[in-house]
Amino acid sequence: MWEVKHNFPAFRAKQNCKRFFPSAPILFPQTNFSLPLTLFDAGQCAFCPSVGKRTNSGLRPCAPLRQARPRRGLGHMLPPNCSVAHSYAAEVSTALLLLLECSLGTLGNAVALWTFFFRLKVWKPYAVYLFNLVLADLLLAACLPFHVAFYLRQKTWGLGRASCQGMLFLRSLCRGAGVAFLTAVALDRYLRVVHSRLKVNLLSVRAAWGISVLVWLMTAALTHQSVFLSEAECPSSEPRTESSFSLIWQEALSFLQFILAFGLILFCSAGLIRTLQKRLRDPHKQPKLQRAQALVAMVGVLFTLCFLPSFLARILLAIFRGALSCGVLSSMVHAADVTGSLTYLQGVLNPVVYCFSNPAFRRSYRKLFYTLTLRARKQEAEAPGCELRDSYS
Repeated sequence: MWEVKHNFPAFRAKQNCKRFFPSAPILFPQTNFSLPLTLFDAGQCAFCPSVGKRTNSGLRPCAPLRQARPRRGLGHMLPPNCSVAHSYAAEVSTALLLLLECSLGTLGNAVALWTFFFRLKVWKPYAVYLFNLVLADLLLAACLPFHVAFYLRQKTWGLGRASCQGMLFLRSLCRGAGVAFLTAVALDRYLRVVHSRLKVNLLSVRAAWGISVLVWLMTAALTHQSVFLSEAECPSSEPRTESSFSLIWQEALSFLQFILAFGLILFCSAGLIRTLQKRLRDPHKQPKLQRAQALVAMVGVLFTLCFLPSFLARILLAIFRGALSCGVLSSMVHAADVTGSLTYLQGVLNPVVYCFSNPAFRRSYRKLFYTLTLRARKQEAEAPGCELRDSYS
């Protein structure tokens, strides 16, 4: 029981139409009746203690109470009668995966950026697309620490609406640009190998830079709706029961990006395989075809591993959101969180695409690997010697 310590008239004057916890009843001292607090918090129209003439019941109708503001994050993605508990394991696993992707992606793309500036001697259109892909991955990696803090704080955003909108815009922009430039690399390899006589293969480096600028501008124009998200919709982007136009646009854009990019990559892979089978008798063109096929196949594997699980999870969540039980929906939301973090794995695996595209990247990553492993071996070799000197000192 939860009792009110004040007398009844003072309570009526000061606490008129106040919202209470909906579980415990309220006892009015100096009276002979008690009221469940659900009457005071019915959601649509509550009843308040009478202030004027006292009736037999001591109650009179009052104005509808103001609805409680929905909590930012997980709860309002599901039906209103479904209360979802936070999954500590899912949130911590997602945060750790994002932290690992941030560190590895920053390291790998920093080495690629250094290779572009100091090791790459000849620039071609595909190199321009790869350079923009590196920039998109580095900017996307800069957003990941904020997402790590978001999941560690039980999916709440505490930095304000402006920072939330800016972070969402930068994330959507970099992710969309990364998908576009990866597709451009695969399409460039396909056209140069399968349709080598087309005039588009005579594209200059300056024209490739112009195309890159257009890709950034077009992606920014398509993702500008994230700036208009309300504070209650930040920063989660999973399907919700009450979706605004900005959220619907984001969902449709992410689905369209995946379907178009994945379809183009599969088309390029199939074309390269057919061309390779036709030219197997020509030993001079076979290595070039095999490298092109390996590059496009790697891009396809990257798309499948990073984006397909999240795509399927979000589709299932949007379709069966109102047909399944609350427990199943909660599990699907947690699965969507974990698979959504896999989309950032693209920045970690993109250096593999760089290695297939140019030998300069392979030499840079090989040098970095040898440096790290030799340093580790030196530390292991010096450890017993240090202990020996310490023992004789």
